[in-house]
Formats: sequence, C-alpha cells, structure tokens
Amino acid sequence: MDPEAGEPIAEAVFSPYAAAELILLEKMAEHLALGMAEKNWSQRQQVERLRFRNEAVQMQRGLQSSVLPRMGRAVKEAAALGHRAADTDLDSHGVRPTKNEDRRIATSPQVERRAQQAIGEVSVITAQIADKADSMYVQIKMRVDAATATSAAPENLRRQAVQQALNVLTARGITGFRDNAGRNWSLSTYLEMKSRTIVNQQLIDSHAERMRERGFNLLVVSSHARPAPQCQPFEGQVLSLDGTTGTVTRPNAAGPGTVSVRIKATLEAARAKGFQHQNCRHAVSAFIPGASRTFTTEPDAKGYEATQRLRAMERAIRETKRKRAIAVDPAAKRRLSDTLRRQQAAAQKHRNMYGLNKRPQRERVDLGYDIGDVNPRGVMPPTTPKPTPDAPSTTRPAPRQLSPDTVTLIEQARNTLPAGRAAWRDTTRDYPRDTNGAKLVPAELTRHLDTTLRVGAAIKRDTDRALTTDATIARLRAEDAKLVAASRHLDPRRRDIRKEIATRERDVIQAALADVRSFGGVQQTVTTQATRSTVGGSDVGAGTSSVVAQVRRAETVFPDDWLNAANRRGELSVGTTDRAFYARGRGDDGRDLIAAGDTSNGNMRHYAAGYRGAFDSLADEVMAHELGHRMEQTIPGLTQLEYAFVRTRSTRGGVLEPLTPIYGDSSSEVGYADEWANKYAGKSYATDRDTDPATVPAEVFQVGLQDTFGRSYDGGEYDRTGQLQEFVMGVLALL
Repeated sequence: MDPEAGEPIAEAVFSPYAAAELILLEKMAEHLALGMAEKNWSQRQQVERLRFRNEAVQMQRGLQSSVLPRMGRAVKEAAALGHRAADTDLDSHGVRPTKNEDRRIATSPQVERRAQQAIGEVSVITAQIADKADSMYVQIKMRVDAATATSAAPENLRRQAVQQALNVLTARGITGFRDNAGRNWSLSTYLEMKSRTIVNQQLIDSHAERMRERGFNLLVVSSHARPAPQCQPFEGQVLSLDGTTGTVTRPNAAGPGTVSVRIKATLEAARAKGFQHQNCRHAVSAFIPGASRTFTTEPDAKGYEATQRLRAMERAIRETKRKRAIAVDPAAKRRLSDTLRRQQAAAQKHRNMYGLNKRPQRERVDLGYDIGDVNPRGVMPPTTPKPTPDAPSTTRPAPRQLSPDTVTLIEQARNTLPAGRAAWRDTTRDYPRDTNGAKLVPAELTRHLDTTLRVGAAIKRDTDRALTTDATIARLRAEDAKLVAASRHLDPRRRDIRKEIATRERDVIQAALADVRSFGGVQQTVTTQATRSTVGGSDVGAGTSSVVAQVRRAETVFPDDWLNAANRRGELSVGTTDRAFYARGRGDDGRDLIAAGDTSNGNMRHYAAGYRGAFDSLADEVMAHELGHRMEQTIPGLTQLEYAFVRTRSTRGGVLEPLTPIYGDSSSEVGYADEWANKYAGKSYATDRDTDPATVPAEVFQVGLQDTFGRSYDGGEYDRTGQLQEFVMGVLALL
C-alpha cells in the first residue's frame, strides 16, 4: 500500500483551504491599504474591518457548504482504496480469491462513524476562520496605531507601519488554530496535517483489515533513495499485522515444504518508532513466504538531510512569495522580489548538487492547489488591486478595460447566483406554462438571467468604449477606407484587415474579462481516438496531433477554473469526422469525445477558405464551439441560463413561439426563430416532455462564443443586437 496513492484524496479536502488562506491575506492587505495617506485612516478602518469580516464570513460559509462533505467522502474513498489495494496486491502475487469470497466494497458502520467524526473535526476548524482572520486584522491595526501614535503626521509613517505589522503577523499565514496539544497552527498547514492524517490512517487501516480478511498477516516494506532515519531500518523488512515477531515458519507458497521468515516488528510497533510518518513515501505490500524477498539498505543521513534542507528552502520561498503578495509598500515588494530570485537560485543549486528533482508546486504559496468548486459566493480570487496612495500595486495590474463600477457589479452579482449544481436545479423546480401548455422560464431563473445580462451589458459597454478609442483598430479602419475610396473593393488586403481587426477586438475583450478571472492558462488532458468508430450515426476517425493543437488554441477563450473543472471529468478524446460534434462519454474507454469536422470538403471548404475571424482558422472556431458543449456538462448553471435566455427572447405576451425547422421545411433540426440573424442560435434539444428542460444542452452559448471571440461578421453572425455577446460575457464573468 503506497501512501502517495491517497494524496489526491487528502488534497481534495485541504487544497481549498490553502487557496482560501492566501486570498484572505490578500484581502486583508487590500482593506488595510485603503486610505493610508489620509488622516482619518484609523476611523475608516472600522468600516473596512467590517467589510473584511463579511468577506471572511462568506468564504467560511463557502468552505462549510462545499468542502465539509468532501471530508466524509475522503474517508470512504480512502477505505475503498485501501481495500482495493490489498486485493490488487494479493492478486499480483497470484493469490486467488476463495470461491465464495466477496470482492465488493461496502462502507462499514465503522467507516461511516469515522467519516462523521472527521467531518466534525474539520467543521470545528472551519467555523473559526472568520474569527481568526478578524482577530489578526485587529492586531495589525492596533500595531499600526501604536507605531504612529506619537507622530505629528502619522499618515507619513503608516505605510511602513502597516507593512511591518503584516510581515510580523502574517508570516505563517492565518494562525490561532490550536490542536489538542495546544500547538498553534496556520489554517492551511493545520487542515493539511489533519486531512492527511485522517486519510492515511484510514487507508492503512483498511488495507490491513482486508489483508487479514483474506488470511494474510505479513507485509514487506519498500525502499527509496534518501529515506528518513526512523524509516530506513524497516526497508525491505517484514512486518506483521497479528503481533508476531522474530523468526517463524510458514508454508512455502512457491513450492513444497516450509520456509523461515524473520519478522522485524509489528506494523503497530514500527509506526510507534516513526515509520509511516506524515509525508512518508514508503509503501507496504503483501509478503508471500517463499515468493517475496527481503533485503537490507544502508542509512543515508547526508541524503536525507539534503531533502530536508530543500524542504526548508521551499518553505522560505513560499514565505517570501506570501509576503510579496500582501506587500503594500512598492519598495518592500521590490526587495522581496530580489530576495525571491536569490532563494530560487540557491534552491536550484542545491538540487543540482544532490540530484534532487524540482516539484514546482512546493514553491507555490497555495502549494499548487486549486480552489476547485468551492462556493463562488465564498472563495473567489480578489478582483481589485491593493490600492496605494501614490502608485498602483505591482502585484495585480489595475483593470485595463473594466471600470471600477463594472468590477463592483460583478462582485455583487456573484453573491446572488446559486452555488453548485444542486442549487441551480432548485431554480427550475416550478415551470409556468403558457396558454398552449409550453413550459416557460421559472421566475427565479429569470432573475439570474437578468443579473447575467446586466453584468454582460456593463462589460460590453466598457469594451465598446475601449474598441472605439483603440489606435490599432482606428489605423486598420483608415487603411480599409482608403482601399474603398480607391475602388479597390476586392483587394485581398481588405480580408487581411478584417481579420486583424477581429483579432484586435478579441484581444481587447479577453483583456477585459481577464480583469476578473484568468483565462486560457490551463490545458485539458487530451488523448486521440485510437480506432475508427461510429457514434450517433457519424463515422469517427482516429485523432491527430493537429486536432489536439486545435483544442489548445480553443482553450484560450475559457476561464482557468472551467478548464480545471473539465479536467476533473476525466480525459478528453479527440477524433475526426465530417461535421464536428461533442459526445459525452462516447470516446475511447468512456471518455468525453470531440470529433473535429473536416473543413476541406463540402460547404465548409468555402467558408474555411474565406475565413476572416479572430481564430487561427475556422476549424479552431468550431473547436471552441464544441468545447463549449463540454462546459455545459461541467459548469453548473450554464444550461439553465441558456434555457432562460432562448425562451425569454422567444416569448411574447406570455406565449412561447412555436419551434420551426432551421434548415428549411424538411429539416429535423428545430429551434426558436426569434430575431436571431442565424436561427441556429435558437436551436433547441429540450422538449416540454422533459421534467427539467433547463438541464438540456443548447447551442446559444456556443454560437455566442463564435460571435464574441470569432467576430467574423460586423455586428455578429448569429445576433445583430449585441445581446448574445452580453450573455456570453456575463456567463464567463460569473459562473
């Protein structure tokens, strides 16, 4: 049983806390920095403290609603993993299960109790977050007030005082979390220790229990380079589960007779001496007398010391990055950047000297963990820079396109939307019907659509303003006007100009959206279809590297946390076909599938040759469309907002318009014509026979991506009103 196998289970619990702690520290610094040069800073801080506490409370609630259930699941997953590992271990040694042996994995009452106990332990810690963060905020303010109390002009000293207080009190994160022994922990380290301990304990216990169930009581310990001194004596040695020690005789599993087995210690005794300590990388596996071997290793104190020295260097790098992230003094930030470069160079030199591998996540303040699907009303990255009286923060660039009012609107809107898939389903419980019996949009879902469109309209106003004043676009339009004035309407240069304008417009829009979240910084795990197959009546050929490259370019228009969520669905298979499509779970080995269309044949060839949009090619734009369909299966609320948008636009006087064919009277593809420039935007797969039609995928978000980021047509290919782009921008900013 390899303890590292349980690492992802524990990470799912403590990774949101690591990210949340950093965000809270950044928010703390932001509020403390407001008005530092003003004489009434101390009075203003009473309001800022309340605002910070409210943010901390929202974050705490988000963690409570989303992460606490993970702790219970983690215990059960660890139990199942330990059980499976024991079976796999024995099977690999040729130990066949008995005829009547039950290989099913059921959650025992004991595991259920441990799961509930673990939830309780983590709940106690989580409930303290807002109070501990607030207490730290108060301590910092008190230090600043004390440091500037005797100054005639305290505002001149305040920035330095705030910076010094932040350095001292936040060096280890948000602290004050005490264990049973009274030791003081930070939020992230306490949850990391707690969740790893719980998961590893359950993993080991379930593995041992299953071994005993199958009649095996002996384990052998693995070895690895540079072991801890407390673990090295047990490398290659036999441990028992039943209390047996010393030399014993056992039946020879590989032949006739018996063999002698020297048992070093019991597993319990070895653990009492430090074996299987936290972060231990030693695995244990079944020892089969006569078939398994034992061995001895030599201590490597120097090597172990080198690894521990590297861990200390990595901790120092994380501490410097944390200080830099919350620095309010530009000079201090520059000094910390210089320190960080020296630390990283020293760590690399140390790795080279001792042949150690670099693990980049160990140098990240959040240990490389992602917030995941924590309640967006609680844990969200800060969207505004830390203000300073005379210079913008160098940690987060000031918004390049979005106005402060728009940023505030987005933050407020996020607090009003449902959190999680179940909460979005609750918005569609009661569908009203029109006089024809057609289902309309539930009132609560209408409110969420209005919020989304209001945010999208604000973003579009800001981007339209930026596009109007953009020098590059103005130069290109002037060049095009000259060609037209010279009667060179068919000059090939005009197509290039149109593509350059579209590309620049896309870049401005992406820069605006990047003010509130990161885009295109994550790659999905992609595999190519190995064989030709038939999916839904379409022939799908094997995938190619060029199709994978299309995926990579299309990913740039999606938020990082969307792509991370898509990765949690599993690998994505890509293949080729005549007309592109997405199919959930229809790829090799049950993976999600995107079959890229062939743009070199049929009607698509004409469009591909004359493509003048912002993507590298029409194939890339279509790939973004199909990735949008995968996001419908990934992002809670997306299909609900699509349903609300299409049906709201298609309802007049309380009556929903009838479905009509999209491609002529004989077309089997139907939708709501509304006032779309291209009726495909209103295509519908849902019917009124569906219990919850708002969960059924649509096409409006996908074609909206094409209008927003492809920009092949002035004013929009699918919608000329601009509302479709507002919808897409609102969705990308909020969900």
